[in-house]
Amino acid sequence: MENMALKNNTAAKILIVEDELVTANALSDVLSDLGYKVLEIVDSSDSAIASIHHQAPDIILMDIKLRGSDSGIAAVSEIQKIASIPVIYLTAFSDPETLERAIATSPYGYLTKPLRYAEVNIAIVLALKKHHEEKILQEALDKEKELHILKSRLLAMASHEFSTPMSVIRLLIWKLQNFEDQLTKESRYKNLASIQSAIKDINWLLEEVKFISCSESGKFPFHPETVDVKAYCQQLVESFQTEDNICKCRIQFRSYGKCHKLKLDKKLLWHIFMNLVSNAIKYSYDGGTIDVEVNCDSQKLILIICDHGIGIPNEYLNNLFLPFLRAENVGNVKGLGMGLYIAKQAVEAHQGKIAVESELNMGTKFTVVLPSANS
Repeated sequence: MENMALKNNTAAKILIVEDELVTANALSDVLSDLGYKVLEIVDSSDSAIASIHHQAPDIILMDIKLRGSDSGIAAVSEIQKIASIPVIYLTAFSDPETLERAIATSPYGYLTKPLRYAEVNIAIVLALKKHHEEKILQEALDKEKELHILKSRLLAMASHEFSTPMSVIRLLIWKLQNFEDQLTKESRYKNLASIQSAIKDINWLLEEVKFISCSESGKFPFHPETVDVKAYCQQLVESFQTEDNICKCRIQFRSYGKCHKLKLDKKLLWHIFMNLVSNAIKYSYDGGTIDVEVNCDSQKLILIICDHGIGIPNEYLNNLFLPFLRAENVGNVKGLGMGLYIAKQAVEAHQGKIAVESELNMGTKFTVVLPSANS
């Protein structure tokens, strides 16, 4: 037996498609000695396809001329419709016509008989490496495409959402300019407050668009710093104390533990907190209460935000953090459907966890765990 120059330590699974039983068994024994796992030896294209449906191999060694009218090349064409599995042809034929037909199926190798087992081993190692690299590249391309679609859709929806507050601002400014003498002091105050609210909506939309657009890889920048979590979250709660929000519901804030020395990304914490609390306000019933609880130790922050509003239907819970998802019971509440997606990305940037519990017409509870970067 020839000297094996390469020894494979990974238990790659191999399917041998060969109608010469002696050749197939000898090859199987050698591959097993090298550390590969031979799943099966089959002698026809139908058997090969059936075997793949039962258990997909990492690589296929395919004889071109099979028993009867079967062709290994035709078998590979069918297999490629089922799964992406690298194939190495084993054949006694090296004529240009056979080679051309084989190349058309994009094989990872083409070895002629009689086989030299060292060459078979080298061909398998190279094929597996090439297939792994192609898979990584394809995953990166798919991720880039997914992110591009996400950003394009976000920009389209944001441009639509921008139109409403911009129209409000234009109308109210026109009203203030042309009917100033006819407006009471109270009316002017309400118009200015409505303009400020519309500007706040625009700023919120800009923050969401900027957050999604800040990363080309889909992973958001993580810049931890020492944060006094209690003071910061209290400040964020106070930012919600507008006249409209106070009329709609009351925010009850509690904090426990030592929260002044956790290392977190302050900007990402802002996105988590603001999205979850704003959702709680939007989907609460008038006059309701939102409970915000901050619980810290030296290792982590646990943030709990609980409302007693409309709740989330069960069928939406599993996909709740997907972009643009909005449950059917949200009614006319405005939004891009990006808030929970953004919150989850910000949590994952911290290597944290986010969980949700909800019951229709009873409310929703979000629990966020963020480990401190110095833990």
